[in-house]
Amino acid sequence: MTSLRFLGVFAVAVLVATGCGGGGGGDQTGTGGGGGAGTGSGGATGGSSGVAGAVGTGGSSTGGSTSGSGGSGTGSGGSAAGSGGAGQGGSASGSGGSATGGAAAGRGGSSSGGSTGGGGAGGVAGAAGRGGAGGQAGGGGAAGSGATGGAGGRGGAGGGGAGGRGGATAGTGGGGTTGSGGAGGAPVDPGQPIGFATLNGGTTGGKGAQVVTASTYDQLKSYAESATAYTIMVQGTISNGSSGGRISIRSNKSIIGVGSTAFLSGVGLEVANNNNVIIQNLRATLVGTSSPSSVNGGDVISISGTSKNIWIDHCELYSEDPAVQTDIDKYDGLIDIKGQTGFITISWNYLHDHHKGGLVGAADDDLNDDRKITFHHNHYKNVKLRIPMYRGSVGHFFNNYVVGAEDATEIRARTCVRVEKNYYEALHYSIYTPSDSPGSTERIDNVEVSRTTRAYPASCTANIPYSYATVLIGTTSDVKTMVPLQAGVGKVP
Repeated sequence: MTSLRFLGVFAVAVLVATGCGGGGGGDQTGTGGGGGAGTGSGGATGGSSGVAGAVGTGGSSTGGSTSGSGGSGTGSGGSAAGSGGAGQGGSASGSGGSATGGAAAGRGGSSSGGSTGGGGAGGVAGAAGRGGAGGQAGGGGAAGSGATGGAGGRGGAGGGGAGGRGGATAGTGGGGTTGSGGAGGAPVDPGQPIGFATLNGGTTGGKGAQVVTASTYDQLKSYAESATAYTIMVQGTISNGSSGGRISIRSNKSIIGVGSTAFLSGVGLEVANNNNVIIQNLRATLVGTSSPSSVNGGDVISISGTSKNIWIDHCELYSEDPAVQTDIDKYDGLIDIKGQTGFITISWNYLHDHHKGGLVGAADDDLNDDRKITFHHNHYKNVKLRIPMYRGSVGHFFNNYVVGAEDATEIRARTCVRVEKNYYEALHYSIYTPSDSPGSTERIDNVEVSRTTRAYPASCTANIPYSYATVLIGTTSDVKTMVPLQAGVGKVP
């Protein structure tokens, strides 16, 4: 870039020195739009070829224009502004990976078409193409090679979702290729779950499907309740007024909040008899609705029927401080799971200010051998009960931080749960089971700061068939500092 600009300045200096005494058909100067300037001598032949423009650095480019002051030919051969490069002084500047094809033409010369940058996302500029060489008088410069499209941004946001604007072609020279529109940008990857959601075929949500954006209740409901697979990017606050609303998510969906401000205000999420769903990076509450218990059964998220392979990750779910709002039944659970469901992972969530955290199994006769659930790295703060209440099958509860609870991990009917390396601040009961419907646990290296003495559930050996050593916080005392730092919205790796 430095050498090309130096050459352009040098050429202009020569032109100024020689052009003052010009005769008929005086010298002509081509001025690059932001790149190096090319010069050609005038005359009847139209001037010599211009110096190639500077290499563009962005995903878009604007070709420099040229002009000649004498002769019937061109001063500088019009060059093509590629996506990121120009023959005659075409400079380029990235703008979100989108491009507008520039064109440059000498007087009497035809210009080559500009190539467009590929549609991109996330504001990542496309790589620059090399500027084309200046053409002879009357002939367009060779087209610069097109820039590669910008990489798709996360969630299609910042140009990925809206799509990069294809650059236009100009002139009669070698036309640039049309930029690809970024209808959704590159596929959004929410990462991979750990735990039971990796089994039974795995949990991929809307991976590979069209990426769409929902910023209103009606949009979210339409996309989520469609039979079509989608990755749905939730933007801003979504509400259905004081009456609240329920979104019944169908199979093969990823519902992902954009940034740290995606908020479902008074809107509950339900997965009933549907499979392969990811819910990630959302704040949600039923606070503000006129009758919370009648919105989605009082649950912020409910999973029921035969639903399988569900992953709830990096969400923030809450209601009101139980010390202030003392009606235990005004709301139900933050996450309630029942029926013939299974292969579920609940990870890195911030769950707070609520009476009943969540249950697994609606009653002691609601049992299912495949209702296998992993809870890991969740931050429970000021949630009084059901962290969780677990009935039936095998479960895994590891590296969770529990503070401000009364009675936390309640293990009930026909259950074997591995309770591993969790940190319980002072509370009433930490890990317990009722005498009328006992369950069992495999307890491994938990910290319980203080608790009321009560017999633990009977011992068992939980069958945990997946690998998780790479995410396990090995020193339990570190859980209380590491989990709050990384749990909740805006913290997805």
